[in-house]
Amino acid sequence: MNLKRLYLICFSIASLGSLNAQAKYAKIVVYRNENTRENPEEVYKIFANDNLTTGLKNYHFEEFYMSEGSFLLKVNEIYAAIRKVECVSGHTYYFRINRDLGLPDKSITIIAVDSTIANNELKYLKTHFVSQPKVVKLKRNNGIGAFFEPGVGLEKIGLFGTTTGMQVMHSFGGGVAFGLSYSYKFSDYFGWSAGLTRQFSILNPTVTNASVTFKQGILSTTPYFTIPVVKKLKQKIRIGGGMDYHFNPVLNIETGELVNGFDDNWTYNKAFGYHLITFYEMTNGNYRGHAGFKYSDVRYEFIWGEAYAPLEPKLKTPRGNSISFCLGLEYCF
Repeated sequence: MNLKRLYLICFSIASLGSLNAQAKYAKIVVYRNENTRENPEEVYKIFANDNLTTGLKNYHFEEFYMSEGSFLLKVNEIYAAIRKVECVSGHTYYFRINRDLGLPDKSITIIAVDSTIANNELKYLKTHFVSQPKVVKLKRNNGIGAFFEPGVGLEKIGLFGTTTGMQVMHSFGGGVAFGLSYSYKFSDYFGWSAGLTRQFSILNPTVTNASVTFKQGILSTTPYFTIPVVKKLKQKIRIGGGMDYHFNPVLNIETGELVNGFDDNWTYNKAFGYHLITFYEMTNGNYRGHAGFKYSDVRYEFIWGEAYAPLEPKLKTPRGNSISFCLGLEYCF
């Protein structure tokens, strides 16, 4: 009697687990019933969002589960057949996968079939029973996030000296940058990102009786590729480069307390520059973080000042090259 009760309890738990899987995911059923003698042992590779899900023999069917949303159902890698599928949790979707023998190249077709036709055809096919459903997670190709990038300007301009004989320098590159980002992964190895940045740099060293600050906005675009480092932990090296659009660059000068000093705002032209990146990237669930280095370069030109204009050539056409240490975190969906 006790063994019977234990059996019923175990059976109930297994049934609840099965119902939970069905409620949480959409079931995808793929099958073949090709009426041909060509390559009878050929196995079609079935991919969901580029993840190899199963192998499908002729006169067989296979099942796997997908999260709610859209995914790409692909058959084979060479001369692949691809179909975008929209699925809802708790529903079952059937796809007949056969070669179209009426076409010269006998290409593979993916045909959505209603449950009545599919279940009638499935009676004559075979499958390999698995106790646990094979769940294929949707790839999270999109990412939105924020980043922080402190940097060092490489071209420094001497502005004035202190009473101790130290030269006070300023750079149009480096300083501190922070902003928002968007990224999209085309595959496991290629992606693209865009960023909207607020960047400013100050005197080095800082002094109490003067301030010179360069501020601007930057719109960036970066195609990149990734190299897996620890595939199981989703750790990669990201390498790329792209263009920067620098807008509203203004040099705010407050040196009126110094001898021959003055206060003014100098406006520079909008400019295009470029950057190169090398990041270490790690993904954990819905989050992807990176840390690494970025080299940036751009050339500005002075347009006008409210009261004065620069005489120093390096202030007329300053170069904003820099090396930055980059930290970023994105939410992927």
